[in-house]
Amino acid sequence: MNEAIASALKIFRESPELDDENVFRALVDRGVERSLAARIVEFLPIAFCRVLLLNSGVQFSNSVVRAASPRKIQSLSCEPVWIPFLAYAESEIRGGGARREMLMVARRSAEFQAINQMLDKGAELKNLVLTPISLMWPESGPENDTH
Repeated sequence: MNEAIASALKIFRESPELDDENVFRALVDRGVERSLAARIVEFLPIAFCRVLLLNSGVQFSNSVVRAASPRKIQSLSCEPVWIPFLAYAESEIRGGGARREMLMVARRSAEFQAINQMLDKGAELKNLVLTPISLMWPESGPENDTH
């Protein structure tokens, strides 16, 4: 899994213009299994966002819901890749990783974007409470992918 994460981080950092589907395709083209590639694109930026803002006062939701099944709300901690992704993000910070490079990953998350929008409107980090994460893809990744 660490090899797939490292591959994704390289893509996120070297090709920030790629959208999520293109990052997903690039990972699959590099031999990452579809389901893992989808989890990386969906959850790794969230993990980096949360690690970077760990002591900020932001209250993150621990719930996640897929658009395909909106009534099925799950705990983020039930996602098998969540803990390894958090650990990887934490190890990058402890290892002295460049903040700019970590931000390049974190800013891909919808939570990071929502936080920035609220800060632009005058909110303070310590007052922010985020809603459950909404995932747009099925668990196997984008449906219109031809791989």
